[in-house]
Amino acid sequence: MGNWGASLSFADNLIGTPQREKAGATGLERYDYQALWGLALIFERHGVSDDYAIAFEFHDDLMLLDSASAPLEARFYQVKTNDKGPWSLAALTHRSPKKGEKGGKLPSHIGNLFSNYIKFPAETRSLNFVSNAPVSFVDSASGVHALETCSAENFSAFLKKLQAEHPTATEATAKLIHFVRTDLSLHDASTHLKGKLGDFVTEVVGSIEYNPDTLYKTIVEECRSRSKYTGTINSFEDLIRHKSITHAQVEAWLDVVRLQQRAPEWSDVNRGLGLSALDEIAVRREWGLYRAAVLNPADEGGNRIRSAIRAAILDHASSLLKMADLLQALVLQTQVVAQSNMTPFTTARLRAMILYELYRDDQAGNVQAADPQPQDKKS
Repeated sequence: MGNWGASLSFADNLIGTPQREKAGATGLERYDYQALWGLALIFERHGVSDDYAIAFEFHDDLMLLDSASAPLEARFYQVKTNDKGPWSLAALTHRSPKKGEKGGKLPSHIGNLFSNYIKFPAETRSLNFVSNAPVSFVDSASGVHALETCSAENFSAFLKKLQAEHPTATEATAKLIHFVRTDLSLHDASTHLKGKLGDFVTEVVGSIEYNPDTLYKTIVEECRSRSKYTGTINSFEDLIRHKSITHAQVEAWLDVVRLQQRAPEWSDVNRGLGLSALDEIAVRREWGLYRAAVLNPADEGGNRIRSAIRAAILDHASSLLKMADLLQALVLQTQVVAQSNMTPFTTARLRAMILYELYRDDQAGNVQAADPQPQDKKS
């Protein structure tokens, strides 16, 4: 039960409190839907808080914490899909027989959701039942609807059912329960979410050109990997690292998009490179590929190469080398790191990465190439 150690922080209690067992296997489609709705929750939360963590499949389908370092409160979300019509009170509170235990019953949907409050009474801000289908006795429009907004008769019937499963439930604690009618399509959630991603990027970053498919694939895979992670969580740091998406991580995705906006076109970069025609064709091809690949902040090998390139550029901050000579010097200085982290390694790809880093956000402002023009001026 929650608060088992008064001296422990909420973060410690989250890790130390056993999670409830899940009854039965979750279908792959619904499992994926949970992860995708978690991303929709990220879009919603990012605009209203500069510190949060959304944990996947930990104590419930989703858990929203008010901080990624020292949380004080949580919102719990149980995501259930339904293509058979509205949820009735009977369906929400139904308890199936427990196999192998005479007279035993499994928790209901709402009983499972309320168990989060039982474990963490002081920290629970809200309990949310999320579905693509409406709940028959509350407002059927998309959005968040508090249980207390239903009629007094329906609220009384709901509370009676909840107390039959959790006798300590009160009218006040029942009001923590909310129903969330999501507009995320059940059978085409990815297409719908791509549209939400576009709206989110436009709202936060502005109307810019970027590769939406690459960005979408990157962040969806991040959500899916956290949802599917089954390793041991021994600390709050493990929870954040392996099971959560944070405000800082979302900002890292957006920073890549912002950087993409500032990335120059090939026509702006291809000046004084001193390459043969075939080498120039190869680098141009890799440039086009890399402008999309750089949108993947989870590419650890690429990140290591970029760090080495940036350090090498700083080493040449006072350089008077011509662009061709500078490019070659940077290739020689970074190729060992690139060979260890790029599969397969190609000099053309490394040259493209170096050029990207030289020109990104005026990175090369302090690197004085002697002749940035294609032709040398003769005295």
